Order: sequence, then C-alpha cells, then structure tokens
Amino acid sequence: MNIMKELRKIILLTTLGLASIALFAQNNAPAASNFSYKTINPQLKYAFIINKPTTPNPKEGDLVMLNMQAVTNNRLMYSTAQAFKGKPATFGVAKPAFQGDLIEAISLMTPGDSMVCLVDAVALFKGSKTKLPDFIKPGDKIQYFIKLVSIKPKEQVQKEQQEAFMKQMKEQQAKRKAEEAKQLIKDDQILKAYFAKNHITPTKTASGLYYTIKEEGVGEKAAAGDSVTMNYTGTLLDGTKFDSNTDTAFHHTQPFQFVLGRGAVIKGWDEGVALFKTGAKAVFYIPSPLAYGAQARPGGGANPKGIPANSILIFDVALLSSKHPAPPPAPAADSIKASKPEPIKVEAAKP
Repeated sequence: MNIMKELRKIILLTTLGLASIALFAQNNAPAASNFSYKTINPQLKYAFIINKPTTPNPKEGDLVMLNMQAVTNNRLMYSTAQAFKGKPATFGVAKPAFQGDLIEAISLMTPGDSMVCLVDAVALFKGSKTKLPDFIKPGDKIQYFIKLVSIKPKEQVQKEQQEAFMKQMKEQQAKRKAEEAKQLIKDDQILKAYFAKNHITPTKTASGLYYTIKEEGVGEKAAAGDSVTMNYTGTLLDGTKFDSNTDTAFHHTQPFQFVLGRGAVIKGWDEGVALFKTGAKAVFYIPSPLAYGAQARPGGGANPKGIPANSILIFDVALLSSKHPAPPPAPAADSIKASKPEPIKVEAAKP
C-alpha cells in the first residue's frame, strides 16, 4: 500500500470509531513537549529518539516496514501492533501527497531508527468529506511514534512483483490448459455423435481439429508466413450461421486476407488452412479450445445469437490464393483506409 494515501486514510477512518477506543495510557505516550523537534513544514515536525549512523534512507518506489502508533489528546488513533497483530506494517514510498505527509520525515530515517512526529491534525482533514471529530480543535497535533524496521529496495520490489506476476501467469496458463483439455474431450464426443448422425467421415488432426476436403487445390500447401485469401461461412453445430463473407446479409463480401501462422485468426484456422493448396474447398469442424474457448462472442445484425461460450464451430472455407512470403505491411494511412470496410470479417476469424 502507498504510505502517502494509506496513512492519511487510516487516520480519517479510525476517527470515525473513536467512541469505542479507550484512552491511551499516558505512560505509553510521552508528552509532545518532551522532545526537541525540527520543522519540515508548518504541518510537520519530527525528533529522533534513536538515530543510527547507517544507510540507506527510503526512496521513492521502496517498501518500508514500520511499527507505529498515533495519538492525539490522550486517545489512541492507530497502532500497527493492533492492526497487524504485532507485525510491522508495510507501505510503499511515493512522493509526499500533502503538507504534513509523514513520508517526508520517514525518508530521513534508516533501519533501526525511531522518531516521534507531530502532524497538524486539522491538516489531515483538509479537503476530506470526513467531519473533524469534536475532540480535535484547531492547533491540535497528532503524535506519531515510528520505528523503521527495514527497507525493501525498489529493485527488489520490482523483481519480486515480476516473479509473482510470472508465477501467476504460469498458474493461470496451467489451469486454462487443464480446462481446455477437459473441454476438448467433451467437444470430441459431441463431434463424433454429430458425424455419426450426419454420416460424415472427416479427418482428425493431433490437436483435435476435424476437416473434410470437398475440392483439392493445386501447387504447394499454404505455409506459415504466407498471405492467404479466403472465402468462408461459419455456423454453429445447431446450424446457426454466425458470419460469412459470401452472404450479403453480413454486409462484408470482400475476400478475407491474413498472414498464416501468426495468431491473426483462431487456432483451428491457422492449423487448418496450412493443410490445403490454393483452390481447395473444405469444411473445418473446430472444437471450442481451438476456437474462442470459454469466451462468448456478442451477436448482432444477421446473427443476434452471437457465439456462446465453448461453442464448436463449423467453417465452410475456400482458399482463393496463397502468396509466399507475405507482402510487407502497407503504410499507416493505407492500412487505415483498407481496414474500414472489413470490421466484421476480421472479427469472425480472429478471437
């Protein structure tokens, strides 16, 4: 958490429940006048209790671990011991958010140091919707007792965050792959029943993609990196047509062009198109993990139903041409102009 925002929020929130907080024992809170304070700004003063000649000081982006108590008018406002069951609180160091922000004093400390700070109590409520408690009057101070336990440098924080992010990503990927494997088995059973009912004898690939060839093409098969041009019609297993670039009802009858093998289209297309030669006509039967998976696609126009989550897709396709290698990208202005008439067809084939 950010020390600038959290410390201010803590005080504002805890004051709402002060009626239930007992008086703080004066033996545990030395009087503010017992210290020789130095002034940072009109709202913030500090005095070291322990000042070790060590390094480093906290800097922006670091994490600091603190033990802290806040007291005003003999009332305990906040205690890390209470809030974190005896453990230090961890705060992120950022630039001061307002005059009186404790980070300006904490930045003077090194691990093992202790200090007491005086913050103008009214300043904490300035600009806040929280009403100033009745027991706090103009000129009152909040007295903070702070011990800096340790500092975690920004570089270490970033490294740990990156490691945690990568771990989370790997866990999510593993979970997704496990779910896709289960769904693939389920989809395969549904497809086999569909084939038996409709007397279809398709070819199955190792990934789980099924296809039938209606017309063989000529020349070499399309390969990764080729610019391929297609016609297609996509339907759900129940016969619902969800998109087509040959049906005028979908308002985009231009041939669909993309670069094969670069993830520009769903997995079933990248794999399936690479099986054919120019001029080939075929049908793909794509299980949902090779299509849009658990992600539903919205409908509209000629397809109000959309594509429900975990839908098996059937594509009737024709490979019109294949150019190797793919031509270089067009200039930005041309790309924008060329993309305008084709928003629907790209959506159809790309997840």
